[in-house]
Amino acid sequence: MMSEWIETIIGEITIEDLPDSYREVARAIGIENAVKLSSVVGGLAYYFPQIEGILRKKRDECIRREFTGNNHRDLARKYGLTERWVREIVEEKISQDPLFDISAH
Repeated sequence: MMSEWIETIIGEITIEDLPDSYREVARAIGIENAVKLSSVVGGLAYYFPQIEGILRKKRDECIRREFTGNNHRDLARKYGLTERWVREIVEEKISQDPLFDISAH
């Protein structure tokens, strides 16, 4: 939560008013959001993992959902992966599917 006095001057703050460590963030998400972010994590040593790692599971779900049986190359291009990696993602789902588990039948 931003301090009340900060809320009153937020419209007057420019990139140049911010410390160097804030400027890149402010350019990416805007000055007001950078100030809000500071009020949440300011003073903490906070680590932001790469978004690709965080969203990998969701990406793999999308690949499996979009897989038609023969579109490995298209999916590889779309998601910036190799065809082999797409095959591994798709095959991982198949091996986890109870319909394909011989021991379950």
